[in-house]
Amino acid sequence: MTSKTRSSDGCWTCRLRRKKCDEVRPVCDACAALEIDCLYSDEKPAWMDNGPLQKEKADWLKQDVKLKASRRRERRYLQALEHGIETLDVSRTEADSSDSGDASFTQNRTAPPPSSAVAAETATNGHQTAFSQQPTPPYSTPGDDLIESGWGIVERELNTTMMYLDYVFPFLYPFYSPSLLDAGRGWLLVLFSRNKALLHTALSLGSHFFSVILNHTSESLREPCKTHNWSELTRQQDLALHELQAEMQRIVARGVKDYLVETTRVMSSVIQLLTFEVSIANTGNWVMHLDAATELFSLIVQENRATSNLYPTFFIDLLMQLGPKPFCMTPRNQPWSADQASLRFSVAFLLFFDTIAATVLERPPRLHGFHQNLLTEPDEDTKKPWTNAEKEYIFPHIDLRDFTGIQNWIVMSIGEIAALDSWKKEMKRNGSLSVSQLVMRAGIIERDLQKNIAILEQTNGRGYEKPGKVNGLLELLVSRPSLNPLQHDEIIAAITCIWAQGALTYLNVVVSGWQPSCPEIRTSVAHTLRSLTSLPTPSAMRSIMWPFAVTGCMACPEEEQTFRDLVTGMGPLQLFGTATKTLAIMEHVWANRAEIERNADQWDYAACFNSLGHASLLL
Repeated sequence: MTSKTRSSDGCWTCRLRRKKCDEVRPVCDACAALEIDCLYSDEKPAWMDNGPLQKEKADWLKQDVKLKASRRRERRYLQALEHGIETLDVSRTEADSSDSGDASFTQNRTAPPPSSAVAAETATNGHQTAFSQQPTPPYSTPGDDLIESGWGIVERELNTTMMYLDYVFPFLYPFYSPSLLDAGRGWLLVLFSRNKALLHTALSLGSHFFSVILNHTSESLREPCKTHNWSELTRQQDLALHELQAEMQRIVARGVKDYLVETTRVMSSVIQLLTFEVSIANTGNWVMHLDAATELFSLIVQENRATSNLYPTFFIDLLMQLGPKPFCMTPRNQPWSADQASLRFSVAFLLFFDTIAATVLERPPRLHGFHQNLLTEPDEDTKKPWTNAEKEYIFPHIDLRDFTGIQNWIVMSIGEIAALDSWKKEMKRNGSLSVSQLVMRAGIIERDLQKNIAILEQTNGRGYEKPGKVNGLLELLVSRPSLNPLQHDEIIAAITCIWAQGALTYLNVVVSGWQPSCPEIRTSVAHTLRSLTSLPTPSAMRSIMWPFAVTGCMACPEEEQTFRDLVTGMGPLQLFGTATKTLAIMEHVWANRAEIERNADQWDYAACFNSLGHASLLL
């Protein structure tokens, strides 16, 4: 059969790709299906030079096609995930009507999935890795031959896994450094061997970081390695989404009750995908991941809550169902099991993400009802009569300083302000806003913030010295200057102060509206800016993106360059995370300052965080 002659009137994109074009205008069907730019013009584009420009454009287009394909798969996953959560809600309601409620809280099934599910996951390709045991996709990329000639899939994934554990994970979570008695980060390796979705998400992040680092190395390695690692990133992300979708389907089929281990692992996978989305793209898809994770946690608590009163808090109750009692010999005692450590880690970051997201999405934190139980810390007088063992049982097992570098009270305060903002907007829509009640509630939050800030400023003596400048990205990732306990506490106090000042600015806008010249706002902005410029390391900037944005959006014209310099001073660190996105939001607000001030009653921080065309989670 002879093929159709390729027309000379087709779009330039199809000609570059050497594909047939149906010549539909303004966008041909082929380009529309792939969601790529479709170019029609009488003149040949400059990049169609039959030389290096054309090759560069073709290589870029190949990567764009793969990226858009990955995005389409992610959209399908998100739709399936949303449907799965809705189905879980329905099945939970049906189960509640027939459940006798006499199941023991210690029971935890760990049976393997049904044989049909196992059969569906059976590899069609004989090659399997030590961890993932997942078939290699049937496609390859230009960089594959170069890499595969030296490494097998097994070795490459093991190397990427260790790179993630040694460099990427500590970089993403710089304040999470569990002690030897807490078994360090070994729980991650255990869960990677048990949870494919979590493993593939980690491998995606590892591939992304490696490709960015390669972009700063020699030209001879850059292009083939970057192409390969980008392909590996999309491959691992696709595998992660596939595995997570399968796990969600199993949860939907059997429910959450009595499957605590399996459900918490799925929740951990969703949170890692959320981290992936925010770290790499931050396009707004993170909202679905966050909603899925918060819904899963709510279901876990409701369906696995103990019927006895053996433990004083529901969270320690859940931990006891996941592993052995860790308090037999010392206050910290036996290390947490892998699943216990994973739950503590996941819930800590979920509470943090959910609270910051509430300021973006104009709603109270979805887990606001858990803050009191999980984050409230008793004062010293309350703790005095208790033994160390009693403290382990009674105190909340989430200390955000160990995870995010900020103290619990600041997250609780931001959650209260977000809830107040949501309440104010709802009351205004209903025409029933009580200004006196608004001021009263805000006053309680402000007094707590000011009291805690005063305590921090008394104890924060700036007991750290700025280390030498680190220029190279690879050097920056590999070098981890150690801090003594005093320096560590000082940095946490400094970061928490910045968050607290940002919260005060946020609260003032919620109460008084968008008034950049308001004396209280100017005082808070000036205080925060002084703290920002005295941070000990550029890496510390990565931990304060939300208050950085809150403060920067209120900057005077003469202060703008200081904020730009702070981002520039991060050096290669700004390539990761949300620093560039944060500066883009501030630049948008500064560029539209006059228009915003003319319509100040329609502008607030939620508008700032959504000003780039999608919701931005600044972490």
